[in-house]
Amino acid sequence: MKTLKKTQVNKTSTINRIFQTLLIAAVLLIASDVFSQTKEVEFDVYTTSATKASKYLLADDVALRDCPSVQCEQLTTINIGTHVRLLAKSSTPHTINGIKSRWYKVKMGPQIGWIWGGMISQKTMISSTNPQVKFVFGEAGYDFKGNRLFQVRAIKNGAQIDKIVFQSKDLNEKNISLMSEKETNSNVDVIALGHVETNSSMETNTYIIFKSNKFQKTDTLAELANTKPIYTGLSYVSCEGE
Repeated sequence: MKTLKKTQVNKTSTINRIFQTLLIAAVLLIASDVFSQTKEVEFDVYTTSATKASKYLLADDVALRDCPSVQCEQLTTINIGTHVRLLAKSSTPHTINGIKSRWYKVKMGPQIGWIWGGMISQKTMISSTNPQVKFVFGEAGYDFKGNRLFQVRAIKNGAQIDKIVFQSKDLNEKNISLMSEKETNSNVDVIALGHVETNSSMETNTYIIFKSNKFQKTDTLAELANTKPIYTGLSYVSCEGE
């Protein structure tokens, strides 16, 4: 009887291990399929466009290396928001954390080295309420369900103020924009996340609000209406809609 019970336990354990192995294999297969379809994060270099080759860093403590590989010697680390000029790029892209990009040879002041393109901001916007604040935008890989992730970070003087990560299927640097105060009727920064429709028109239905040094994602700007400050002669006061 003991032998029979032991045999049944062993069979159950074996089945569980097989199921776990198959589950892991399925997850890896799905992940590899998703990553293989990932569009490359690519930038112009100085030889093709001096203006477009001027970029800012998306991440903090970015490793500047002496050649285009993670095995290369690290020369130094660079702060988020640092301005760099892209001089050249590697011949093949590398995928790290679900983000596919090449290595870029950059110039930062007198120093030259290589950084991976996933650390470079795909779009940089200057705050309309505080010119010292910049918003850097880029990809953030995939979540465990295979959803594509993006990020926006607020930076000032080489330091991050806040960060927000969100899902999107078709977002890119062309359909994200910083709205003007006239468009929002408010004194806070609003970033519009647009989606390209089949008729080639742009329909914006999601926003990121930056207020009091914090990000917030919303589907409506109704709460921002009539909140522009009014100058009374002594100070600014907020006129809230009733």
